[in-house]
Amino acid sequence: MGLAEYLSERLICMDLEPSQRDEAVQALLELFVADGAMPAELVGPARQAIVDRERLGSTAIGRGVAVPHARLEGVERILVAFGHSRKGIEFNALDGQPVHQVFLVLAPNGAAEQYLNVMERITRLVQNDDFRRF
Repeated sequence: MGLAEYLSERLICMDLEPSQRDEAVQALLELFVADGAMPAELVGPARQAIVDRERLGSTAIGRGVAVPHARLEGVERILVAFGHSRKGIEFNALDGQPVHQVFLVLAPNGAAEQYLNVMERITRLVQNDDFRRF
């Protein structure tokens, strides 16, 4: 199962403007709403779930990449959005560097196996230098 199954062109923002984590997450969540993939009333709970997850430890995995994620009641299927920031986003990364590539993942509570597969696929892809440059 490829990442393209979850990530459509409408869920990609190649000019992500916010310079702070929470605002960048908000912008990506709004892509889900604009695409019709998620109702607007879930934006607040989704943002809070992601912020709560970030409190456990940063999802900025280094090399300019972050993968904020959460499981959320009311989400019907796994959702993936991607944002690229030219100037960088402060994400409290483990390597202290700004984040330029953000994969935002939301999943329903009952999709643990699919959720882990998507997270694993993203993690493998971003370890590839050629993929990150692309």
